[in-house]
Amino acid sequence: MTARGAALALLVAIYVACLILAPSGSLAMLEPHVALLSPRLAHPLGTDDLGRDMLAALLQAGRTSLTVATVATGLALLIGVLVGLLAGIVPGWVDEGLMRVGEITASLPALLLAVLLAALFGGSATNLALLLGLTRWPVIARIVRMEVRSLLGREFLRAAWALGASPFQVARRHLLPHLAGPVMAAAGIVFGGAVVAEAALAFVGLGDPAVTSWGQMVAAGFAVLGLGWWMWLWPAAMLVTVSGLVAVAASAGEELR
Repeated sequence: MTARGAALALLVAIYVACLILAPSGSLAMLEPHVALLSPRLAHPLGTDDLGRDMLAALLQAGRTSLTVATVATGLALLIGVLVGLLAGIVPGWVDEGLMRVGEITASLPALLLAVLLAALFGGSATNLALLLGLTRWPVIARIVRMEVRSLLGREFLRAAWALGASPFQVARRHLLPHLAGPVMAAAGIVFGGAVVAEAALAFVGLGDPAVTSWGQMVAAGFAVLGLGWWMWLWPAAMLVTVSGLVAVAASAGEELR
């Protein structure tokens, strides 16, 4: 197995573990005497300042962080691929208009939008996923458009047009299969960015306080930095690990080209 394949397998394993092993609902409160316990056999990652098991909290937080990133990436993929295909196939004002909208969207400050969204509608995980997805699609659209433009001059596409294939048929049968590699690489970039963005927003208090995430755990750990180093170390380590795995796995998309 290549390094990229191993990174992808580890990333999937972490996600599956967070989905399956994470406790549902609110984490159970433990007895006060087990608060801020350092790692030990009964609690391999220790306990937090509220007496909750850090391993259970880490898995539950991972489920939140990775789900937000997955939804955001899926939305960005849906919009980005459609816009990129349309801009690549239809030149002229359609292409220019869509790319201009993408440039404006990409220039919007995500943090400022998150503050406004949290103030108006609350900082729920759903709102955060929608915000990240709606501001990250230009990355994918630009890559898809560039790849489509490079494919349009190929003989097999000229033959398809000559045989009367519709734009939908050309996109579905001839373009999408060739876009798998570049789109996977772009999706990895978006996913990794969404994980970091969600953590940053949760760290500064813009997330849902009722939902545990890795960024929220890091913030809670820094609040009691001198009492329990493990409270911030484990979630921070997971953020670094997942971001690194995403970067390595995303580069596998280039091998599919």
